[in-house]
Amino acid sequence: MVKVISELEKIGLSLTDEQKESIKKSMGEELYSKQELDKKLSKTQELEEKNKELVGKQETLEKELQTMRDSAPDADALNQKIAELTTTLETERKERAEKDERARLDGLVTDFFADKHFVNAITADAIKAQLVDKLNSDEARGKSISDLFDTIVKDDKGNYKPDILIDEKTFQAQQNRSQIVGNPINQLDGAKLSTAELMKLKNKNPDMDITPYLNRKKEK
Repeated sequence: MVKVISELEKIGLSLTDEQKESIKKSMGEELYSKQELDKKLSKTQELEEKNKELVGKQETLEKELQTMRDSAPDADALNQKIAELTTTLETERKERAEKDERARLDGLVTDFFADKHFVNAITADAIKAQLVDKLNSDEARGKSISDLFDTIVKDDKGNYKPDILIDEKTFQAQQNRSQIVGNPINQLDGAKLSTAELMKLKNKNPDMDITPYLNRKKEK
């Protein structure tokens, strides 16, 4: 997710409190990035293709079932084949329903993770898979998605387990550090930021150590 106001301020726009509130009301505080939107679109297209395939299989089986009813001379063989095809159809319907439900839960968890910061993508994917499994099980009865999430990321004493989540303060510090060294697109290298710009970042994030970047400027 991209923080709208933060991104506007990064490109040099100065916003009043009234303008910020107007932006929040009209657009919300965060928007999906292009990468996130592309990922959602790809997932939707994949599900549509799978659904089309399952519908095609079901139609083929139903036609075969009707053909057997119309042409089979042996009543016992017909009844057996009908039972087999009926079972297959029910299995197909059940599998499609399960896939649709899992896709729904996957989207629910994706939205829930919008304001969560994980140590890395692998950890996020692993926690997401566990949470979807829990939502799709009897364990979800009477519990919210937040309750189930806590059973995964917290220990028996209610403390967060290490190496899973990053708090907002640490996350912002990492983002600002990335801004200095030039990781984000269109951001200047840290060595090219002026001393005043470095001090401005320091004022916004008191815990950030800008000494290495100041030393780099002296070396040059």
